[in-house]
Amino acid sequence: MFKLSSVALATAFVAFSAPAMALTSPGTCSFSDVSGAGVTVTGCAGYFTGNLNNAADFADVSAMLSTEFPGITLGTDRLEQVDVSANPVNFALPVGGDTVIGLHWGGGAGGGTSSFYRVTVGAGFAGFTVAIPNPELGRGGLSNAALYSTTPAVPEPESYAMMLAGLGAIGLMMRRRRRG
Repeated sequence: MFKLSSVALATAFVAFSAPAMALTSPGTCSFSDVSGAGVTVTGCAGYFTGNLNNAADFADVSAMLSTEFPGITLGTDRLEQVDVSANPVNFALPVGGDTVIGLHWGGGAGGGTSSFYRVTVGAGFAGFTVAIPNPELGRGGLSNAALYSTTPAVPEPESYAMMLAGLGAIGLMMRRRRRG
């Protein structure tokens, strides 16, 4: 009985400590798949078979993104995922600066294809415009988008000045109340 438990434990350890499986892409994505005001595409990886935003092991996707887009900062999971079928594609979280998104289009056997894009998001941003139908297959609509990494926008100097002026005004009001 003890030997059976030891074998089961050893098997489980090997299964969970196996390295992440490398993803392979049957196609090559295009920088023109994603556009929009304030959006500059700086890299892309894909088209991968299946919906990697939903079903893929994040460790596999993270390893691929770190290789394809050196220098990005990833957390332990996607920052956000939205189901979307039309443009523009927006996230609830604010995006800015160096950003990585994943897109999944339907339209193929095996669940369509997924691609990943590194973009710079700047002034005038109002959402991502995504090529529809599926650029690789020529059919199938957009299914979902995931936000993997983004650099929060740095406030303009005017914003800091207004914040400091507001704090100063609050301080003056509190000081007057204490005296009065």
